[in-house]
Amino acid sequence: MAVAPGKATDITLRGAALAAPTGVWSSFGGQIEVAPGIEGNGTKPDQVTYRVTLPADIAPQVGAIRVATGQGISSLRLVMIDDLPTVTDNGQNKSVETAQELTLPVAVDGASEAESFDFYKLNAHAGQRISIEVFARRLGFPLDPVVRVLNSSGKELAYSDDEGGSGADCRLTHQFDADGAYLIEVRDIRYQGGGGHRYRMRVGDFPLVTTPVPLAARQGTTALVSAAGQAIERAPRVAVNVPSVPPGGQVAVGFRYPDGAGSSFGTLVASQASEQIEFEPNDAAEQSSILSLPGAISGRFLAAKDRDFYQFDVAAGQRWVFAGRTRQLGSPTDLYLRLYKADGALLAEVDDNGADEGQINHTFAEAGTYRLMVEDLHHRGGADQSYRIEATPYQPGFSLSVEGDKFDVPQGGVLVAKVTATRFDYNGPITLSLENGDGIALANNVIPEGKNEVVIQATAGAGLEPGHWRTVAVVGHAKIGEKDFSARAENTAALKGLFSGFPYPPEPLVGSLGIGVGPVFPDFFKLSVAEGAIRLPQLVGTATFTVKAEKLNGFNDAIALSIEGLPPEITADVKPIEKDKAEQQITLKGPATLVEGEMRIRLVGTAAHQNQPKRVVLDQIPLRVSPPLVVTVELSGAVKAGDKLKAKVRAVRDGGAAEAIALEWKNLPLGVTAPTGATIPAGQNEVDLELATAANSMVGAVENVLVVASTKVQGRDIVVESSPAKLEVTMP
Repeated sequence: MAVAPGKATDITLRGAALAAPTGVWSSFGGQIEVAPGIEGNGTKPDQVTYRVTLPADIAPQVGAIRVATGQGISSLRLVMIDDLPTVTDNGQNKSVETAQELTLPVAVDGASEAESFDFYKLNAHAGQRISIEVFARRLGFPLDPVVRVLNSSGKELAYSDDEGGSGADCRLTHQFDADGAYLIEVRDIRYQGGGGHRYRMRVGDFPLVTTPVPLAARQGTTALVSAAGQAIERAPRVAVNVPSVPPGGQVAVGFRYPDGAGSSFGTLVASQASEQIEFEPNDAAEQSSILSLPGAISGRFLAAKDRDFYQFDVAAGQRWVFAGRTRQLGSPTDLYLRLYKADGALLAEVDDNGADEGQINHTFAEAGTYRLMVEDLHHRGGADQSYRIEATPYQPGFSLSVEGDKFDVPQGGVLVAKVTATRFDYNGPITLSLENGDGIALANNVIPEGKNEVVIQATAGAGLEPGHWRTVAVVGHAKIGEKDFSARAENTAALKGLFSGFPYPPEPLVGSLGIGVGPVFPDFFKLSVAEGAIRLPQLVGTATFTVKAEKLNGFNDAIALSIEGLPPEITADVKPIEKDKAEQQITLKGPATLVEGEMRIRLVGTAAHQNQPKRVVLDQIPLRVSPPLVVTVELSGAVKAGDKLKAKVRAVRDGGAAEAIALEWKNLPLGVTAPTGATIPAGQNEVDLELATAANSMVGAVENVLVVASTKVQGRDIVVESSPAKLEVTMP
């Protein structure tokens, strides 16, 4: 669950398709490699161990990693960077009597079982203060932890359940009154367990930080920040070098006591705005702090029922947005905002917006001085109650969201992703691009005017081999008035689902999408023409043939068909091979005056399976334009002079013809005779005949014996010859 600053830590990942790793991505950098010296490491599909080496000065934080293999890329896995030593829950600590003994400071990687408790024992002396915090939801696990501190007789001394700003996690600080042995009890508040109900419990002498104060600092500067939270009195201020281009727009800040043995951390927003700080007293309108627009301000509610006023000037017609940020940055504050005119008249007020703080979006009809009042909705105060207000001019535009956090795409294959727009006074087209998308072709990448969503298609170039991976982002662009507007798509909903419903996924991860290239997608259908060659009869001008499909690898959907290479005078009536079907008939039509001959056409089938398109082409299919009557003759074999020979004559009729077919023989050897006046009767398609040979018939073989057939088709006389047959006469 955690890696340590300043040294190498082995972490084992479990799952599927983990063999033959090709790379690993992390949000925190460092050196990450497949751990050496472990037999079979990197070859097992269900687990792999990585060695993570971090610099000593990296701040504690919750980060994430992904791994890539020749099969694709993994979802994000949250990992804590922690400077506390780690022990593992021994699994035997399910009662007070079997409590696992701890030596502080320590972090315990534990797992909760259903309807069960985990007990830990520690020794403390009078006056000693300890901090306990449990990371579960903040690491993406489903556990909803509750922690209690008990004395040796089981009496509860301290308790913590859901703490604001930490999702469902808990934290507490407690000072012991007497020397002795004490217990820590951890369980799921719902008594659930198993199935990944894991946690990391930190115990020691460290502050319990919710946020830094101020909550933001300007990019490219050095900021001096303090800690908000519990047990922070001994935590000194920290100087933070804020990068000019911080990954994810945030910086982790660690806090520890000068004589402490462990750290806690908060997240500092790396801002491009003019950052301001609240100055007390400002809890009355006449004491309002000055707020420069545009800009942002950080403040605190140190006492219960505290409220802060800010004063600013605007011009008539200006529209400003005042947005609060607290819980998504780790603060427990539930912010309540009110906007007043200078005379005290209320213009607007707002509470939260679900898991996020609310915002006031207001157009000022008159120029003048106005005031913004902020307070905690529940009138709470304390060292952990911090907030940030961002004041920005209103900008028409849009925000974007994309479904998913990672995509596995076959080599040369396609990934699809739904992108949804929320529009703000802009109804025009939005063009989407892929940040870091070189070698990936994007299609269907415009959200049309008046629409709010599109399913983009991204095709991995054939040069991207299996095992290739990268992180990308979807960015939307539009020209709004005279301004170029862009927005990066977020995927908060997908991350919440991935992290067991934790409402505040780490912001540097939001919108970061993993793409991993896997093997070529297997074939999922084949096509054939049942007749082999296609015959289009003259006069009739219509032919029907059957296309057969072999559907493979679980594919059973429809296959679209098309015919290419037909001359203009011949048309095709083509329908798809339907879902759950294996064949379809195609009808060709042409004029009655088609010239006899042969050409080659192509049959094309297209379908998609698991979002992967497939195009199958049957090339060089013979299409023969021929008379509407075809006759064949079969002879039973060689015949001795003086004997009789059986012959079968077959006819293939077109256009509904059913009249009698007159038959005459041509090129018979000397001495061989056929019955005169022979016919294939009306309505029938074959006849059996006998050829007679004289005793003095010419001995030998004739290769080109023919049957000449004549009939009427659609009122017109038709005369055709059969293909040649071999007739051999032998000595008696």
